[in-house]
Amino acid sequence: MRIVVNDIAATPGAGGVYSILSDLYNQVKKSDKDNEWIFILAGKYFQETDNIKIIERPDLKKNKLKKFIFELFNGYKFINSYRPDIYISLQNIATLKVKASKQIVYLHQPIPFQRQKNFSFLKISEIKLAFYQHIVGRIIKHSISKVQPYTIVQTKWMREAVSQKTKLSKNKLIVEHPFVNVGSSKEIHVKKKCNSFFYPASGYLYKNHALIYKAIDILNCNGINNFNVSFTLDNLKKHNQKNIRFLGHIKRDKVFSMYEDSVLIFPSYIESFGLPLVEAALKADIILAADTEFSHELLGNYDNVYFYSYDDPKKLAELMLKVIKGGIVSDGIPLAIKDNGQSLLTTIKNIIGKGWGSVYE
Repeated sequence: MRIVVNDIAATPGAGGVYSILSDLYNQVKKSDKDNEWIFILAGKYFQETDNIKIIERPDLKKNKLKKFIFELFNGYKFINSYRPDIYISLQNIATLKVKASKQIVYLHQPIPFQRQKNFSFLKISEIKLAFYQHIVGRIIKHSISKVQPYTIVQTKWMREAVSQKTKLSKNKLIVEHPFVNVGSSKEIHVKKKCNSFFYPASGYLYKNHALIYKAIDILNCNGINNFNVSFTLDNLKKHNQKNIRFLGHIKRDKVFSMYEDSVLIFPSYIESFGLPLVEAALKADIILAADTEFSHELLGNYDNVYFYSYDDPKKLAELMLKVIKGGIVSDGIPLAIKDNGQSLLTTIKNIIGKGWGSVYE
């Protein structure tokens, strides 16, 4: 069987989207020697094997308009030339007119489906996000409605939102959150008083670092200075540096050590999953999280999370002060996950298995 995977969007250093691609490649390389896999990528990021081929299309990565034309109008000719039995898009969009027995889309772009924020083309800081919400979002919804692919999402809220905003049949929407790897250590670090806070996130507007800056200013104005907040951003040199540490990009083991010594602040209001919430909760950490659909879905039964509105810096400042004074302490009980996800390859196998019988037995 021949399986063609399209992921022009993912490049090294692109964060989660590249991790999804890399994990799938490694899973295939390790455990599937029977089927032929063809990866259409922007570059030759992985080694080819006897049953894995890499097709490079850097031109589609460089030109967004050309990429959308490829997905909606003429890309099917290129893809069909490889005669796929199964076609998989890891980049949210279902390519039109592909001749494959099954199409699968991995949909991990939440911006067009969330209800918290309507981004505007009239605000410079929001133009890129407005493009994803209103232009790319329309393309995603149209392609999924037209093709009716099996669509993998990471959360129940995404399943409901995609169901409401497309014509995709619900029985083709599969919820499978990513496997959360917190390492081999089972040690729980219960904090008493803590004056260190941590927010591992990129600098996108909806990650909402601005709320933390405002909360810091509120604390400072009230004479509270004995704390620090660490960001995984480069030094912006725009804000009061006294209480802020800019760590830049840090490795995963450093992230986990930061959880042990700090309280997680998570003000983001748009996430497909929200991985740091689960990572920290599995260690019984205190979490100060924005009150959103995804945070409640992931932490609904967790007692060490404290919510605030994503646009209320005063409430966040109050919670931070309680942590600093020891008024908020973890009960030492970590989040319990009955089903800690599964590999993307396993999910793909399950989908294919519905029509391909004993191919993977």
